[in-house]
Amino acid sequence: MITPVLSLLFAGALTVLTVVASVRAAGPAPLRARWAVPLVGVWAASVAVMTLRPGSGLGMRLNLVPILFDGPASALDAVLNVAVFVPFGLLLAAAAVRFRTTFVVALAITLTIEVSQYVADAGRTADINDVLTNVAGACLGWAVARTIRAVAGRVARNPDPVRL
Repeated sequence: MITPVLSLLFAGALTVLTVVASVRAAGPAPLRARWAVPLVGVWAASVAVMTLRPGSGLGMRLNLVPILFDGPASALDAVLNVAVFVPFGLLLAAAAVRFRTTFVVALAITLTIEVSQYVADAGRTADINDVLTNVAGACLGWAVARTIRAVAGRVARNPDPVRL
């Protein structure tokens, strides 16, 4: 169980360092970037707690078949995986991290989680669908944040209401 813990701590530290480096490379950090960095740390710790708990031990230990939803529980699991990673994408966008960096870091984190779950043999399933849905959640969060920022910028530049 120590190896997965160390792997996730490493992934969390790498995530925070990536965000910090990206923010610093962009120049003076705006307020949204300054609060995003510690919140990424909180998010990473929360994900570590959720994914390191021993599982039920039931079911497969490894699933390499993508988009295999064998019932309502699998579909709910996919939705929850997306939902867990949306805040990560939102925070990275707030910190002005590029989409490509968001994608790569989300992929690295989720691969670390899944490999750790497989190696730990703690009753959890390493699942390719988790990789796909986690990365999709981070990318969705990033896109939502960028869209909100673009719309807010337009409203700030043109505060006149639209008449119908």
